[in-house]
Amino acid sequence: MNSTSNRTEGSAGEGGPAAGRALVVRIGALGDVLLTRRLAYTLHLSGLRTTLLAPARHATLLLADPWIDAVLDSESPLMAEAFTGLWPESAGAFDHAFVISSSPGLLEAAGRAARGTTQLSPTPTTEDTAISLQWAEGARAFGQPITGVLPRLETRAADAAFSGATLIHPGSGSPRKNWPIERFVELSLKLGERGHRVVWVRGPAEGTLSEEWEGERLDRPSLSTLAATLSGARVFIGNDSGVSHLAAAVGAPTVALFGPTLAAVWRPDGPRVQVVSTSSGAMEEISVDVALDAMDRAHQKA
Repeated sequence: MNSTSNRTEGSAGEGGPAAGRALVVRIGALGDVLLTRRLAYTLHLSGLRTTLLAPARHATLLLADPWIDAVLDSESPLMAEAFTGLWPESAGAFDHAFVISSSPGLLEAAGRAARGTTQLSPTPTTEDTAISLQWAEGARAFGQPITGVLPRLETRAADAAFSGATLIHPGSGSPRKNWPIERFVELSLKLGERGHRVVWVRGPAEGTLSEEWEGERLDRPSLSTLAATLSGARVFIGNDSGVSHLAAAVGAPTVALFGPTLAAVWRPDGPRVQVVSTSSGAMEEISVDVALDAMDRAHQKA
């Protein structure tokens, strides 16, 4: 099976010798995978080293977390049988599996991989608690869920394309979640007047947006370059997207703009996050001045 690891067998995490091994299953986009960090950290402090079954193109970033042992690539052909209820490795190799999925096949496969399983809903069971904490609650039988600030996701400074820039990411996985591009442009001009070096982050999703912005660009960066650049940013602003979740995880001052999705549930998990949301879900209700105020608060937050 395709896997990536930053541990040798039997090695301990940063908290000392570990008591066992946990499997965390989350098949999803970048933001979904990053939101498993709180569960994995809770398991780590409970004495369990975590292996992630997730898309490796997103999840390998989490190998920078010292409590993550390995990533099993859910998109590898060798892992295809896990979706049908089979497990391609030794049965019972894990002490416990946490399956953040409604897939019967993945749950059955996890039952073969581990001596115990817990299925966690990929959608919220309550609308007033962050989903990252809801998932961490699934490990309560092993230890108290971590409610404080997580350690930042480490990056390599040498991978960064810019340092000290103000980063704007205007896209997301859905047009409904996007703040109007003209608001981002107006914001960028005001930031430039304040002396910010504005850099636009552009990926595949931004190819459908009009070419109205001006300034430097970071076009289709690798995930390691993006993470390192975000880590050294003066401040970041974006919509509800995986890039906003990554900015939060690496500790950047982050402003996340929310409309149709519940900010209380899906907010990025990080130490310097300011969320701006609308009561109606209409992104155009968010003004440029409100976004600027949120950026100031994010930058000042310790």
